[in-house]
Amino acid sequence: MFSRVLKRPFAAARRDLLQLALPLAMFVALLALGGDRGYLYRAYDNHGKNTIKTLAIVENLSPEHNFLLARSIRRDEDGGFLYNPYGRFPIGGFALLKIILLPFGNDIAAKLMAARVLSLLMFCGAALFAFLAMSRITGSRRVALAATLIAFSGFYAIYHADEVSNESVMDLFGAALTFHGMAVFVQEGRFRQLLVKTCAALLLGWHVYALLLPFIALGLGGEAVALLRSAAAAPPRERAKATRSATVSLVRSRYAALAAVAILFGSALLAVNFANEYAALRGDVAFSELPSASSALARAGISDVYAEVTFLGWGGFIRQQLYRVGAASVPYSVARAVGYDFPTPEPRETALAPAVWGLAATCAALASLKFARRRRVLAASAILFGFCWAIPMRYTAADPEHYLEAVHYLWLALALFALALVGARRLLGERAGERLALGICAAAALAFASSVFLAGRIDRDAADAERQKTAMADYSAIMESARGKTVAFYPDPVSYLWTERAVLDETMLLYYYLSGSYAWTENDCLRAGDADFTVSPRRFESTGLLTPENGGAFLRSPPEGAELCRAERRRLESSPPAARSVFDVYLDGDRLAYLKAPCERRDYETPFYAYIYPRDPDILTAERRRHGFHWLLQTVTVADKGAVFDDACLMSLRLPDFPTAAIRTGQWIPGVESLWEVLAVPPLDDEALAFYESVYQTIASSGEPTARAGFDLYLEDDALSYLKEPCGDGDARGRFFLSVHPADVADLPEDRREIGHESLNFTFAPPAGVIFDGKCMATRQLPDYPIAEIKTGQWIPGGERLWDAEMAVGD
Repeated sequence: MFSRVLKRPFAAARRDLLQLALPLAMFVALLALGGDRGYLYRAYDNHGKNTIKTLAIVENLSPEHNFLLARSIRRDEDGGFLYNPYGRFPIGGFALLKIILLPFGNDIAAKLMAARVLSLLMFCGAALFAFLAMSRITGSRRVALAATLIAFSGFYAIYHADEVSNESVMDLFGAALTFHGMAVFVQEGRFRQLLVKTCAALLLGWHVYALLLPFIALGLGGEAVALLRSAAAAPPRERAKATRSATVSLVRSRYAALAAVAILFGSALLAVNFANEYAALRGDVAFSELPSASSALARAGISDVYAEVTFLGWGGFIRQQLYRVGAASVPYSVARAVGYDFPTPEPRETALAPAVWGLAATCAALASLKFARRRRVLAASAILFGFCWAIPMRYTAADPEHYLEAVHYLWLALALFALALVGARRLLGERAGERLALGICAAAALAFASSVFLAGRIDRDAADAERQKTAMADYSAIMESARGKTVAFYPDPVSYLWTERAVLDETMLLYYYLSGSYAWTENDCLRAGDADFTVSPRRFESTGLLTPENGGAFLRSPPEGAELCRAERRRLESSPPAARSVFDVYLDGDRLAYLKAPCERRDYETPFYAYIYPRDPDILTAERRRHGFHWLLQTVTVADKGAVFDDACLMSLRLPDFPTAAIRTGQWIPGVESLWEVLAVPPLDDEALAFYESVYQTIASSGEPTARAGFDLYLEDDALSYLKEPCGDGDARGRFFLSVHPADVADLPEDRREIGHESLNFTFAPPAGVIFDGKCMATRQLPDYPIAEIKTGQWIPGGERLWDAEMAVGD
């Protein structure tokens, strides 16, 4: 007897050590195998973008700014603060990060590492609570361990494990904490623990509501059915009294109490956001325009905040969610082993294989609920969690930035594999089932480690890592030297100034610093002279350089603002412009610059437009691919984004980071007319010549032309190409007409249905057509509706038709 009592503490300690071994092993694997992916900006990688955005918000969090969650803070002309707020989520996670990062001062590298370690610990803590909850649901630690390792090996979970973001890891930890509280409540009735864990999770984010919704609805519904059945079974004379008693019991239900506490506590957190936003914004905006209110209205579909977003229809939205379920329900290494790599972000056209697997996984998870017995409410809540959160996110479902929300589908995978193993254990018997679970544990551990290893090497680049190291050292030196002062970033957005507590967001210095990109956006060079210091990516030769040891960004005492503008003007005028009209247009490296002297008021108050034509149209989104160009700007003026000094107007804009074939730009009166327009064509370098030659040979070798006329015509599914060799400027004179006749006239825009075809006429000039090495080549994107016939040719306006051709497309 005494020996059994003596062994109990050791047995409990051994069990606790085994439980702690799971998060410890996961943490070591994530830190060692995953490596430091870095936080380098890429257009498709929101892992780094979200981390930098979160750190910027944390840096800006202070009593001076009423604890406003702001991505950036700048000063206006009067020295007051102007905010770019982010008040959509509770303050808890950001406040926690603020406390943890305070001891590191201006050491941005140390802050980044500390924040990353915190995220990894939260990820591993989420896995621990998921394991403990599943141990209670399944009654087997081996089954729970296997299911946890498999679920946490999915692409979304692994890839975002060290992301510093309230939208992924923080909320994942909060959901796991609440899920464990739900399991303890169902099994042991410990309601206060569930309330505490729910409130703690709400401090980190709103996602926990999507977990509570099915839990409360199913739990309350189950109690209602039981109470109503009991009332119906009562004698007729006592049935009314039994019904009233059942109603009272339902209102006093712990599920109803949980809903009330969650709503009240969440409302209190939201009220804190409203108060902070109202105080920081000095009451200058209506309540519906406060960031938190605006976001809530947009999620509910009431506001038009996302009016410019291309929404996914319900069909596309459902396919997208099934794709995400498929990606979350299989270890990343297994997906890679069978030849499928989940891209980042998801493909615009949802891939079939993972969507089919996602549908199968969802159906299997729902079917496996029969193995959950009295824990069915818990398992069903886990399965429905991701879908419940996806519904209010539908208004941004088409935005690649929000694919990280799919991390919450790991709960479906967790329930699926746990219940499947429970079913296997029942079919095979207790002993054989446990052996099976042990074997799957070993395989799952291997799958987790290999998934971490593979995901940790996505986008790793030694040169990027070195640039990041340099950038963080530069930024720390700048912060140390300019403490408490006002700094202007030149060139950077107009009038955006930096103070000690105002770390700028993803469009500003911090974002580009940590990304290794030193091509910032435009700034008014006049305002740069009003600051205490100037930061620039260029090492100016003049005096005043304060950080000579920096490698990519330099702090200096600013000269008079106009002198910076004059220096820019002299530099631009030292080389010929790419095009001339009302303004001289310069292709200045990766920037587009406009210069005019003398300059009048109408010149700097009239909007510009600029359409950027890439060499490869396939890099454009589907919507923009139809037009063939990228909109750089449409309503920006020199007064908005440039500088007016002496007698000159100067404006400089950053170009997209894809190779450019041509730029069509000018000024216009929106909705009325274009005042002037020019076509600026970059000179063809060796890379451009090789690119065009490769495209030409690919098309020419695809088979016989669809038709031959003045040019060889090649018709593909979505494009028509024109090739000719030998060819010179004379062959490309005049204009080309292209008439597309649809199989169904209803597919045409209303103003074209009476005519019966759509005109895609063009002039053979970049980017529509290009002449190189004695060859002519043009490619026109075709509409995406079924086409019956195409007519095309070349003519001299007002003169002769040089050639024409007709091609039947339909059956």
